[in-house]
Amino acid sequence: MAKHRSKNASRGRQPINRDDARSGDGGGDWKKFAPTDMHNEAFEQYYKAQGIVSDEEWSDFMACLRKELPVTFRVTGSRAHAETINDIIKTAYVPNMLDVEFEGKKIDPPSQLAWYPGQLGWQIEAPKRVVRKTEPFRLFQRFLVGETEVGNLSRQEAVSMIPPLFLDVEPHHLCLDMCAAPGSKTAQIIEALNPHHTASTGLLIANDSDYKRTHMLVHQTGRMPSKGLIVTNYDASMYPTIKLGVGKTLQFDRILADVPCSGDGTLRKNIEIWGKWGAADGNSLHGLQLRILERAMTMLKPGGRLVYSTCSFNPSEDEAVIAAGLNARPGQFTIVDVSSQLPNLKRRPGKTSWKVGTQPDTQTSKEIVWYESFEEYRKAVDSGIEKEKDRGKGLPSTLWPPANVAELGLENCMRLLPHDQNTGGFFVCVLEKRGSKSSAPSTTAEDAASSSLKRPASPAAQGSETKRARENSPAAGSSSGVATPAEASTPATTASGPAKKEKRDLSFKEDPYSYVDPENEEIKTIIRDSERFKFKDTFPKHNLLVRNEYGEPLRTIYLTNDIVKTIILNNDYTRLRIISAGVKSFARQDSQQRVEIGCKWRSPIDGILELLPHVGEGFVINATLVELRTLLQDHYPAIDKFSSEEWKKEMESREMGCAIVNFQEGKEAGGELRLPMWLPVWKAKMSLSLMIDKREKSILSLRTFGEDICNPPPAQKDMQQKKDAVTVPEVVEEESAGVALGSEAQTEVAVDGEGGAINA
Repeated sequence: MAKHRSKNASRGRQPINRDDARSGDGGGDWKKFAPTDMHNEAFEQYYKAQGIVSDEEWSDFMACLRKELPVTFRVTGSRAHAETINDIIKTAYVPNMLDVEFEGKKIDPPSQLAWYPGQLGWQIEAPKRVVRKTEPFRLFQRFLVGETEVGNLSRQEAVSMIPPLFLDVEPHHLCLDMCAAPGSKTAQIIEALNPHHTASTGLLIANDSDYKRTHMLVHQTGRMPSKGLIVTNYDASMYPTIKLGVGKTLQFDRILADVPCSGDGTLRKNIEIWGKWGAADGNSLHGLQLRILERAMTMLKPGGRLVYSTCSFNPSEDEAVIAAGLNARPGQFTIVDVSSQLPNLKRRPGKTSWKVGTQPDTQTSKEIVWYESFEEYRKAVDSGIEKEKDRGKGLPSTLWPPANVAELGLENCMRLLPHDQNTGGFFVCVLEKRGSKSSAPSTTAEDAASSSLKRPASPAAQGSETKRARENSPAAGSSSGVATPAEASTPATTASGPAKKEKRDLSFKEDPYSYVDPENEEIKTIIRDSERFKFKDTFPKHNLLVRNEYGEPLRTIYLTNDIVKTIILNNDYTRLRIISAGVKSFARQDSQQRVEIGCKWRSPIDGILELLPHVGEGFVINATLVELRTLLQDHYPAIDKFSSEEWKKEMESREMGCAIVNFQEGKEAGGELRLPMWLPVWKAKMSLSLMIDKREKSILSLRTFGEDICNPPPAQKDMQQKKDAVTVPEVVEEESAGVALGSEAQTEVAVDGEGGAINA
């Protein structure tokens, strides 16, 4: 969720980001708060009057809000080994937690969320002190942390998982996540676009208004890399129109507007809200939320689906926003009845009536002042009873139920209440734009790609001409669509005269993106001239992207799909404020001075699955758990250390440089691998190195061998170092050349990597 600045001047509060604290790791410390501290008179007065729940349920509702939120997580659904991970939880961990007692009370083991598809969602109701102090739960917690770091699990509040499920995303869809950071819902959309990592032609633009949080977003989505992903940094309420070519603009099939909100649905983990909550919170955010919704409505394709959500109970932020959005575009949208989907999910209907109240002085009074209508409120303002805030602006009329409220179908919205299924609070509304898809401008990935491919994609070859092409491109104000270099070198004109040049955002400091000429010498080395990767003709060499203005492959090369390429070629990157695009496919592993290495590029862990369908026969090396154990025990094992003569002979015959190893499933060497796994390896003259960072090695070791063989006890480590002293000179040589995992490789995996074990 984007962290827009609130207009809540009286409290100085920011809108709540319900995903900032991982599920169960609340914004407050439960040790510091007794249940008696969790009270707010104004909160109770406000929501009793709103009729959020019946009088009979009120005590259950409030009691649940004062309980610690369970830890919830989900298994990453697009991985082929999702069921394997799920099975490990059920067979290896849950049985050990069946008979746990703490302070004389039996503790329930983790359980599956009945409503989550494929039973891939889990809930742990044990308090944190139990998790920390009981061995079975402590071991399970370590497993959760490790698998989360490598992207196999996602720690996420249960109700936060719901909005992406109702988007109904398919692999070809063009999607926008308007307020995406920190990225747990974004990851769910990526999973839907790339089921089991199939070749997706779709697009996801993940946006957030906070620049720093976009980098958190890049890290989160890095666990699920996708060549159809763009991360942008823009105010969602003013998200720019994206050009696709001559007369074409991008419209989305699916949009998620998980908007900034007051966040009182997160009271169970953000305990500080108890002391800060006020009626003005929701009122002040209504305008921003409505602007975001209306912008989403404009960008949605006819027949497309838009999901609006908040973690607030407040109708001012929920039904009032939906009603105003529908009435601003009469007849264009309908609220979709999704009551038959996720049948085990307990939900309440949206409200068709609500009240609007204010707190004139939150410091001295908790009393709510109610206004039955906008006209009554304006009279209070005119008489001086109600003071206008926010630079003289009062409350907007859209806060009140409209005259046609009964006709809007607001009952088809969803309210998720904490005491129904032991969750946080949430509001979800699924909107559909009327009209057939054929009535929208053609913006499928295939159509957009056909437009972009007409433009030469070789910044390196075009040289200075390309600079002018970028400056006079449609994104920079040209009236034309996809400009050729010749057209771009002349001033753009319109029917009324010279076109106005769009001003670049000079405050945006990110490096530009350029596509690499496939005839570039470095690219030819990777693709054709080297025996390294042996790429087939199917490899999309025209879609290789770098982060510099000249299209030069210097350190990292990214791979995108065609729709991402179309967007980058037709829009100035500063106007969209692009932070990240595509997936890392190649990283320079060695310096230019090492002439004995034919190809100095390797495949980072992120891009392996994208490259595998295109690499030639003989590039991927088969191995067993015996070889994996050796590679995990030693950072730079000498080839002579491997027991298999066939393996040693194979590796000795290889050129120095990158390789991808397929570790085959089976039970061997004291470990078990349930599915095949592909990992990158770098071959030096006499040794090998597994190119994943130390933390990932430990996680992989624990999962495969049941122990961390990467970090032996100090005495054992000293003995091993003495034994391997003969290999030290070569290790030093590799480190000086940039091979050491503490430098480039570790940074890539820790910040942007998908995770150690890549399973198909």
